[in-house]
Amino acid sequence: MIRSSISLKTCAFLVGFSSAWATRAEAQTKMTVAYSSIGPMAAGVWMAKDSGAFEKYGLQTDILLITSGPLSVQALLGGDLQVVSAASNAVVNAVLNGAPIVAVGGTANRPYHRLFVQPDINRLEDLRGKSVGVTRFGSITDNLTRILLRKNGVEGAVNVRQMGGTIEVAAAFQNRLIAGAVTSELRVTPPSQPKILVRLVDMGIPYSMNMIAVQREYLRRNPEAVENMVRAYVDGLAFMHRDKARALKIIAKYSRLNDAKLIDQFYDDAMTYLDRVPRAEPEAVQTILEFMGKKGASVDTFQDNSIIDKLTREGFFEKVFKKP
Repeated sequence: MIRSSISLKTCAFLVGFSSAWATRAEAQTKMTVAYSSIGPMAAGVWMAKDSGAFEKYGLQTDILLITSGPLSVQALLGGDLQVVSAASNAVVNAVLNGAPIVAVGGTANRPYHRLFVQPDINRLEDLRGKSVGVTRFGSITDNLTRILLRKNGVEGAVNVRQMGGTIEVAAAFQNRLIAGAVTSELRVTPPSQPKILVRLVDMGIPYSMNMIAVQREYLRRNPEAVENMVRAYVDGLAFMHRDKARALKIIAKYSRLNDAKLIDQFYDDAMTYLDRVPRAEPEAVQTILEFMGKKGASVDTFQDNSIIDKLTREGFFEKVFKKP
C-alpha cells in the first residue's frame, strides 16, 4: 500500500509538472530578432540568446544577422522580424521617410568606431584624392565617415565607396583598393598592416550608435512581449558582466573569431560601449538629426523610452546587475 501510495503521488506530481511545463511553453511568445553587424553592438543580443535570458522572460526567440542597418530595417518593415537591433541612423532615416517604427531602447550613445588606414597615411589630409570604404550608403559606417571628414574639412576631397558589408570592406582594404575605412574592426591578414588613425570616441560628440526598434503597431498590440524583450536584452548584458569566460565563448561563436586577443578586445569594446541602461539619449540622437539637416526635430518621433523609464522606476537595472 505504501508503494502504491508513493507511486500515485509521484504520478500526480509528474502530470502536474508536465502540464505546467506545457502551459509555460505555450505561453512563450515567438519572436525573431535581427542584428545588423558582427560587432560589439550585437553582443547583447547574442548574450540574451545563449544565456537563456529570452526564455527566462517568456520568449521563444530566433536571432539572425542581416548585414547593414538599412537592410535590417527594411526586413522589419516587411514583417519578417518583430525586433531589430540596428544602426540608429538607419532607424532615424526610416522614420523620417515615414516608416511606422520606433526605438524602444538605445544600446550605445558614444561612437566606438575607428578610422583604420594604410601604413602610408599619417594624417587625415593624406586621404585627399583617395578612397575610403563604407558598407552601404546610409549605413552607420557611411554616416560616421562623412561626419569625420566634414569635421576635418576634407569631405569633398575624399571618395567614399560603397562596398556591401564589413567583409567586403576588409577585402578592399587588403587589396589596397581603399586607403581607409571607419569601422569597429578590420579583419585582414598579413602583409596588410592597418593602423588606427582616429578613434571616433575621442571626438567628444554624443552619437547614438545602435537602437532596438519595433513596428509601432507591434508595440501597441504586444507591449508585454516588447517589454520582456528589453528585460531579456538587459539580462544578457548582466550575464556578460558576470561571466566573462562564457561570454568570450559566445563572442567567438557568433563573431567567428579564432584569435584570443581579438576576442578579448571585442569583449572589452562591448563592455565599454554598451550601456547598462539602454536608453536612447536625446542629445545622442540629435547629432544624427543635425548631420541629416533635421536639427531640432522632436526625438519622440523616433524613440519611446517608456519601457526603460518603467524599468528604472522598478529598480530593475540595479537588481539585474547586482552581483549574486
